Amino acid sequence: MIHYSCDRCKRVLDPQNDLRYTVRVEVQAVMDPMNDFDSDDDRDHLMEIEEILERVDDEQCESIGQDVYQKRRFDLCPECCRKFVQNPLGREVKTSLGFSQN
Repeated sequence: MIHYSCDRCKRVLDPQNDLRYTVRVEVQAVMDPMNDFDSDDDRDHLMEIEEILERVDDEQCESIGQDVYQKRRFDLCPECCRKFVQNPLGREVKTSLGFSQN
């Protein structure tokens, strides 16, 4: 039997009774094109990087480090999923004080 737990709060999730959410995150390095490139070089470096990243799913190429590409998957309980959707980047939420309009 497969056991699931929330990757945020560590609550055990029963696959028969509990609703479970899956969050998939894909992080990849992006290089902006340089303005002062050599006109003799006809290579499209951005296209080459894109092709390498597409092959990662097929081959799991070892030459691409985690600083260039990462693909992660997380299981969340309903409460943690709600919190994640409200604040996916985990930024601190500023509390507003309720001052009267006098």
